[in-house]
Amino acid sequence: MKLLALAVSLTLGLVPAVFVAAPANAIDFQEPARFQIRDVRIDGQSDVVKVKQGGVHRVSMDVLHDCGSCGNAVNQVIVGLAGQDKAQVSVWNGKQRSGGGAKRVNGAVAEDNPGAAQWVTVEFDITVPADPGAYPIRARYAQAYYGRLLTAEGRAIAQQEFPDTLGWWKVDRPNGPDARSTIGYVIVVP
Repeated sequence: MKLLALAVSLTLGLVPAVFVAAPANAIDFQEPARFQIRDVRIDGQSDVVKVKQGGVHRVSMDVLHDCGSCGNAVNQVIVGLAGQDKAQVSVWNGKQRSGGGAKRVNGAVAEDNPGAAQWVTVEFDITVPADPGAYPIRARYAQAYYGRLLTAEGRAIAQQEFPDTLGWWKVDRPNGPDARSTIGYVIVVP
């Protein structure tokens, strides 16, 4: 809710952009019993940015996936914009715990860490419409068997996107991830 209030204030020009930096090492989002996200940076700035045009924007964030109840399933963290029919990108792919390096799992690049879960940094592009407005970036989990790993090590390996994974955006949530899943905002101003 703080992000939403801040986004509205930014859109109306009530808060200068200089005051929107995210706190260091704050947990920005948690999907209970699955993963956490922190340190979201859009275009190298903070988790809320004002831009003069839509289009492609670069996002980096830290992910900690720690799902002891996931068994031997292959899990993904997917990201997209609120209101869209599917996610835009699969950013993390692996088994129970993040960290441990990139390897092939079921033909896709993934992490299969046998030790304690580790925070990993992922980087990816998100496409925002050109129309003025506040666009919430949201995250959720998937268990689609395949996904992409967008850590530095993973990005060095050619990977395809898996459309079925992106379709998990609404698999059990008919309207897609709700406001609790918001990890950032891109605010397009005229």
